[in-house]
Amino acid sequence: MKGLPVTLGSLASLLLSLPMLAQEEENPFKPFNLSAFMSTAGELGASEADLAAFSREFEDGNPAVVVDKFLRKLSQAYSAAAREAEDGEPKAALSLSKLLGEDHAPIIRAYARYHLGRVFLDADDPEKASQVFEEFLREDRNLSPLDAEAAFFYGTSLAEIPRPGAAAQTFRDFLILFPDAPERFRAVAMQRRAELETQEESPLHGLADVMQAVEREIRKTNTGKATQDQQLEIVTKLEQIIEQIEEQEQQSSGGPSGNQESEAPAGTSAAPTGPARVGSLQNVSGVAERWGDLKDRDRKAIEAEVAQKLPPHRRKQLEEYYKKLNRGGR
Repeated sequence: MKGLPVTLGSLASLLLSLPMLAQEEENPFKPFNLSAFMSTAGELGASEADLAAFSREFEDGNPAVVVDKFLRKLSQAYSAAAREAEDGEPKAALSLSKLLGEDHAPIIRAYARYHLGRVFLDADDPEKASQVFEEFLREDRNLSPLDAEAAFFYGTSLAEIPRPGAAAQTFRDFLILFPDAPERFRAVAMQRRAELETQEESPLHGLADVMQAVEREIRKTNTGKATQDQQLEIVTKLEQIIEQIEEQEQQSSGGPSGNQESEAPAGTSAAPTGPARVGSLQNVSGVAERWGDLKDRDRKAIEAEVAQKLPPHRRKQLEEYYKKLNRGGR
């Protein structure tokens, strides 16, 4: 791509794998088209006064947040689904998935897909999150001010799978392709890229990544509790051994100097949890607990909607998601 470094990797490769982008010579992420959105907003029922107020707020605020707020005013279905996601409501995944399959404006579908990816990250399911953010980057690119955030959380998902090489390259691409992204996203991307690059150079960290992936797979299975406890105990002991070896390495080398990059796993740089979404790095916790608090008939109603009203690909994703909630989020 003309004007972009030849070192662009994971994120750019994803985009260039599409035939329609293979011949592009410029950054495939374009500035948000405000005039096109204003036209869409008018079609969705925004009045001239609404549009004028939106324009003033857009000029002074975070575009992704301001557009999100305006869309909630224009679409009751989107507003309800986004609020469910922010509140950690178990039904959020279903509500957002239904928006993707219905006849809504493309920008509403883009926001819904973004929220769905974050919901999967909240549930410690980075594999599904990476699939959803990849869909966003392929299908919803250049429709909203969310491109930078979607790319950032695509890298986050890859890091948590973990796929450290692809994640590190995605964060490198993010920093090149989105020079105007909010500083908090760029700062975390730089930190996580450095951590991931360090891990790639250390076989011990590579082993830790493998064990993290194994532990996640164990939690997904439907084996008996005794077997799960035994397997998790093995994982815990292996992680303790890894930590002991790392401590010995540091002691033998005099310990890390004050100006060295952090060697902590990428996940340690995650922001504290809390009920926030667009424009924020925070996650939402407690979804499994809320699912457990629902009445049986409410859980069955959600599962029935998943089976009856979603296309096969999305149905499979959500069936696995709700099965995980049934196991208490494990």
